[in-house]
Amino acid sequence: MEFRQLSYFKTVVEMGNFTAAAKQLHMAQPPLSRQISNLEDELNVQLLNRGAKGVVPTDAGKLLLAYADQLIQLRAEADHQVRFLGTAVSGKLRLGMISSAVGVVPNTLATITDYYPNVQLLISESDTYQLIDQLEKHQIDAAIVRTPFSVRHMREEALMEERMVAVVPKPYETGLASRISIHDLDALPLIVYRRFRNIFNQTFFEQGINPFIASYCDDARTAVQLANAKLGVALVPESVGLAYLGIGVTIHPINFAGWRTQVKLLWPKDTAASPLLKLFIQQFHD
Repeated sequence: MEFRQLSYFKTVVEMGNFTAAAKQLHMAQPPLSRQISNLEDELNVQLLNRGAKGVVPTDAGKLLLAYADQLIQLRAEADHQVRFLGTAVSGKLRLGMISSAVGVVPNTLATITDYYPNVQLLISESDTYQLIDQLEKHQIDAAIVRTPFSVRHMREEALMEERMVAVVPKPYETGLASRISIHDLDALPLIVYRRFRNIFNQTFFEQGINPFIASYCDDARTAVQLANAKLGVALVPESVGLAYLGIGVTIHPINFAGWRTQVKLLWPKDTAASPLLKLFIQQFHD
């Protein structure tokens, strides 16, 4: 079984017929059909059901397609890692990033591209657990994520620790100090970034309070925008509150040591860090 055959097979399945697949692959149809037939003969199993309207994979074909996707992706990963192992000043860095890292990373990215113009940054944005999954599948080289999370087989570098703040619209400002306590939140309608829901609820339980949760959301930026719209008081990491602060709201640090969060850089232990990734990590020490 060759990578070429797997690629041909994958294309045939995706296109649904040999004619379209051959066109996509820039080859004639008969050689393509022979390659798929050779693959079936080698594996001694029928991979495709052929009909007048096209082809569909058999159960065996569906299984092979799943493995083909993984193998082709791993081959691309190997090529990516080896090709740029010998140089730290060119190549591609595939970086995953949480939206709430907006206040942490941009200056570092700018430094790299300023001094190393041949470096291409491929940035994908997602939540912490999706990024960890992408790291484990070697779909990205490194990820900027936020605690809390549980992970194995990863190296990590702490980039920043920050406190939680309350983004408070004017209607709820009355009587609030510049720094507020957990108990000050009891009388306010809260907008909670769902990432911290369990931590907040545990604290409220331990402190003997039961504040009204006006809204839960899955993005810290959304929480701040809802506060800007005067729907309630958003509880978010300080960097997010500062980055998306609107008119008519103020930021109040929350005086509670238990509500601290770290932004971290993660990369797989089982993959040698390329010089390019090492350069990126080093920027946070300079």
